Amino acid sequence: MTERDATIKLVYKSVRGRAPFALEEFVQMLTSWEVVPLHENGRIIGGVLAKDNELHVGYGEKPRASIRPYIKEILGGVIDKYGSAVTTVQADNLAGLRFCERLGFVKLGEEGGTIRLRCDRSNYS
Repeated sequence: MTERDATIKLVYKSVRGRAPFALEEFVQMLTSWEVVPLHENGRIIGGVLAKDNELHVGYGEKPRASIRPYIKEILGGVIDKYGSAVTTVQADNLAGLRFCERLGFVKLGEEGGTIRLRCDRSNYS
């Protein structure tokens, strides 16, 4: 299994309870996305999915330490390149929403149980 495959599998593990699709469909949906693994103690625990200025984070194993600095590095690069970053969070995923807000994302709106968020240099923390 490649590092990309392992990362996608762990990210899928984090969303599979809310995802209306199987792992195989998830893999197909990500063919044009950059997949950045999140490592802890030499192991992949999750990843960042990026396409243009859209980012999503998921992990199959809860990190023992904060992954925020690692995410902030990736987020900063996206903001530098595109001027802002966007993401979505399920409305019932309060921990994910709080995590995004701590990074500087602000709500743009909500539709169908999904919250759209944006982060730019003015509120990037």
